[in-house]
Amino acid sequence: RFARDRVALVGEAAHVFPPIGAQGLNLGIRDVDDLIGIACENRSDPGAAKALAAYDFKRRPDILARSSAVNLLNMSLLSDMLPAQMARVAGLGVLGGFAPLRAFFMREGLRPGSGFAALAGGLGKQVRR
Repeated sequence: RFARDRVALVGEAAHVFPPIGAQGLNLGIRDVDDLIGIACENRSDPGAAKALAAYDFKRRPDILARSSAVNLLNMSLLSDMLPAQMARVAGLGVLGGFAPLRAFFMREGLRPGSGFAALAGGLGKQVRR
């Protein structure tokens, strides 16, 4: 739970990440952004159970998805298994060698969904040419 009894957890209080890709910082910024939005929608009582449940509901998918991705990356970095090492090297090689894909993942890390929006916009420009 990320909120309960008039308390909302944000940043490192809500989730702790190893320093891989600044995902802890990115999540913390999105926590604050979402909490401010929900508080503004519930000005009469931003600490009400309804408001905090909305915050928990909104943040949970992003936090769980990032937690899973960072955990998978961290496990691949610590793994002695050759297939995991090969997959990591191949994946990082593709990201390093293909700038649009790298930009996509960077946008997704900062704001989930924005990478897809940028991808769709870029495809639209290509189609209109």
